[in-house]
Amino acid sequence: MKGNIPITELPFNEEVWLMVFVTSVRERRTQQGKPFRDASARNATGSLALKIWAEVLEGREEIKPGLWGVTGKLESFQDRSQFVVTEYRPINIEQYREHVGCDPLLPRAFTMDIETIALPGFRERVGPKLEKDFRLGYMRLEQQERYLEDIAAEEERVYQLGSLNATSGRILSIAVHVGPVPGFELEGLISNQSEHAFGIDKEGNEQGEAQALKDFLALMSDFDLECD
Repeated sequence: MKGNIPITELPFNEEVWLMVFVTSVRERRTQQGKPFRDASARNATGSLALKIWAEVLEGREEIKPGLWGVTGKLESFQDRSQFVVTEYRPINIEQYREHVGCDPLLPRAFTMDIETIALPGFRERVGPKLEKDFRLGYMRLEQQERYLEDIAAEEERVYQLGSLNATSGRILSIAVHVGPVPGFELEGLISNQSEHAFGIDKEGNEQGEAQALKDFLALMSDFDLECD
């Protein structure tokens, strides 16, 4: 049996083993009521969707986010690739490092604080945006109540806030904190944290909005939709 193959190079319908970090697990049932699990996993070579059927779950400990060794085959289902697991077992960080050659990539939490300033030129956009949000049910209950009580007052309130979602303001600055997701800590592994500011340079001077957005998008290009 082959093992330790880069995820991007996995052959179809050939049994292999891998060491991965499982980032999420979803409990599902077949139409016949049998339990199975859909999971997302990754290592330094890529990401992978796992499928674990009832007969594999039976007699084993419940799979959850963490480090696992998995055996199975890569298959195609509805034009999507999935790794059908036939066996799995927990592993420790030393085993992962030995076979993968690096530390596991843990899910990251991106926390953002966006500051905007209201601009007169954006005032006319607020009304249609709020009307659309109300019609599609995107408003929170308290905002719905304010909107129905006095539409003009709510439009002015949103405009003065310079809300990015209401497309009514110019971005002054964006602060982003990147850190570990609570509950995903691993013993023996220190999670990296970082802070980033856009719209203000290292000397504290204001940056242009276009440059701030360009730098912000460059950071967010590293965001993993499947895991982070």
